[in-house]
Formats: sequence, C-alpha cells, structure tokens
Amino acid sequence: MSNEQDINVQVQDVQQEAPLHFPFPLADHRLELPKEYTELQAKCPVARVKMPYGGDALLLTRHADITKAANDAQRCGTILRSDGDVPRMEVSSRTREGSLFTVTPERHNQIRRLVTQAFTVKHANEMRPGVVTLTNRLIDEMERKGPPADLYEDYAIKTPMAVICELLGIPYEDERLFREWGRDLLSRTATSEEQQERWQKMVQYITPLIEKERANPSNTVLGLLVKNHEQGDGVLTEQEMLSFALGLIAAGFETTSTSFTNSAFVLFQRPDLLEQLKARVDDAEAMASAIEEILRVTLLGAGGRPRIAREEVEFSGVHVPPGEVLVLPFHVGNRDPSVFSDPDVVNFDRTPNPILSFGRGIHACLGQQLARMEMQVLWMTLLKRLPNVRLAVAPSEVPWRSGDTATTGPAHLPVVW
Repeated sequence: MSNEQDINVQVQDVQQEAPLHFPFPLADHRLELPKEYTELQAKCPVARVKMPYGGDALLLTRHADITKAANDAQRCGTILRSDGDVPRMEVSSRTREGSLFTVTPERHNQIRRLVTQAFTVKHANEMRPGVVTLTNRLIDEMERKGPPADLYEDYAIKTPMAVICELLGIPYEDERLFREWGRDLLSRTATSEEQQERWQKMVQYITPLIEKERANPSNTVLGLLVKNHEQGDGVLTEQEMLSFALGLIAAGFETTSTSFTNSAFVLFQRPDLLEQLKARVDDAEAMASAIEEILRVTLLGAGGRPRIAREEVEFSGVHVPPGEVLVLPFHVGNRDPSVFSDPDVVNFDRTPNPILSFGRGIHACLGQQLARMEMQVLWMTLLKRLPNVRLAVAPSEVPWRSGDTATTGPAHLPVVW
C-alpha cells in the first residue's frame, strides 16, 4: 500500500510477506531508529508483527494512526487481565487491577482529576528553583570527587528521584529501593509470581506512610490520595490509591533519567548540536524549544503500552476487527515525514513540533510538565557549570543496558570535563 492510495481493505488483506519479529533491534551501541520503521511507514503503515510473547499484533507507524488509537479509549482500549494471553512484549502482563490502565475511561478521568493540581505547568515552574539548586549541588559533588563521573548515577537519576520524593512526601534516602522496583516494573522477563512478590514489598513499604498521612494529612500527592480514599470507595478505592502512588514511585523517575542520559550519549557525539545547546543556556524559552526536539528524536525503548481494538476501527485505510492488539511506537510517530519536515534532522527551532513522546489521550503521561522542566534544568545546569563535558570513553565502550527491560540505552555514562 503506497502513500498515494486511499483504499479501504480488511486487515487480513494487507500486503505483507510475513510478520516481522518485533521489536526491531538497534545497532550495537547506537540510538538510531531502525530502518524497518521508516520502510513500513512509507509502504505498509499497518503491519503485522510477531511479538515476543502471545502471538501477532498490528504495528502502527504513522503519526495520525498512533494519535487516533491513543485518543480513542473506547475503541482502542487498554489491555486487561480478562483479555487473556494476548500478544505482548513481556513474559507476563504488567497490568494490575486498580491501576489507571484497568479502569473505565470515566473512572480514569475521575481519579486523575484528584491529583491534577500537582502536575500542572504552574506547579512545575514552582518546583523549578528547587531543581536548579539540586542540580547545582550534584555538579558540586561531581567536581569535588573529580572526573570521571557517571552522568547517569551521579546526576540524571537523582534529579527526577528527588522530585518524586518531594511530590509524594516520601524519604529520599529510600531511593535505592525505588530504583529496584522501577527495574522490576520495566522487566520483560519477570514472572507473575515475581511481580506479585515485588508488589507486596511495595505495599509493605508504603503502608506506614499512608498511616502517617491519615494521622497528619499533608498537601503531597500521597496526602491527596489518602484524603480522597477516606471519603469512600466511590471516590478512590484502596487498590486505586496504592496503584497510583506506587506507580509514581517506581516509574516516575525512569523515563526522565533515561531520556536525559540517552540524549547526552547522542549529543556528546554531535559537537555541532552541543554548541547550539550551549548558546541557549541563558534563554529558558529557547532551551524549552530545544528540549522538545531532543524529546522528539531520543529513543527510550520499543514503544508505548499496547492497546486492543474493542470495536472495528480504521487506520490508513485498513479496517481492524475487534480483538486485534495494536502496538503504538510513539517514537516512530515522531519521525513521520508527513508531520515533521526532514524528520531525521535535529532542528532546535522546529515549529510546530507535535511530539508524541508523552503519549496522547487520557493515558498521556501525567507528569509530562515536570519531565519537561527537569530536562530543561538538567541540560542548562550541566552546560553552564561544565561547558567542556564529554564522554570519558569511546561510544562503543559505554556500558549498555541489558535487553530484558522496556528501556534501552547506556546503563552508565562516564564523562570528563
């Protein structure tokens, strides 16, 4: 099927030699979009792929189709345990009853509204001075110890972790636990028994904090959740409260720290782009524009959480029947040439720039404004304080993450200055 054609076909009639094995592998120590995506985007935008577990799914590669599926929570719903052994990326489903991915769209919106005030642009800006202070302190510590430093462990992961701890009102000294849980949450190989064991440990951890909030309510996100739970299950059930709070603890820091580390790995190999970024460190608006472009082109993993067709739905002229699992790789939509001119060119002044990095629809990332602010501050502080920062080793020698997690990229990022 070509770009010029506009014909309606059934999904079984899509011209494809055989399902492709998904996810498509990255080149060794490279964070470049695999060519399979762009080829499918041009010739077969709704492609059947063989998932690691559970069978075949449909891969959407065009910005319009990915956006449509993400926005249509009724016809393209999240996958529930009741859907059974559906095609997926991991050994066992990460879906837990009570999470925002298992409730109805109406209930989802109701729960999110309870804590929306903590995730607005206004609140992100209110938190910015504290994040600036933190990142400068982290640079102080790096300078005191001297090079080389690990930009992931010493800088990238500590910033979003501190923000999550402040939001929830939980002890920062427990951040090692949160990292462990985050790794478990993103594991593709964890069994359902291992997931249940991890969940119980997390519940044991947070239960005393919930009791503390009941006795002395605060205005943290955890405090807001507890207050609403106290009003009854009609407002917020205990399972919903736990799922929301623990989801933030375990995952709230992972994507931001990985986004920064992966973007640094790429930009340190592009001195031309790094110089452009340095010229923006005193201009918040110009830096915000640059960060949007960095988010557009930075790879994190294979894609977003899959959906399942609840009703017949059409993508790029292909009619998809109910029951088909849909894979929505947001990073591929970010490279759609029909939306982004010269999509492989990094343009820090790109406008408009309708990135899909935070998803779309009711399941779009709740913390995206905080993530944007953190990315801006991480880059501004780093380049102000250490303008000569660079990789301490050859790119091929940077330690890489194992292939059993949902995110990819450097496990550590050694730098000197």
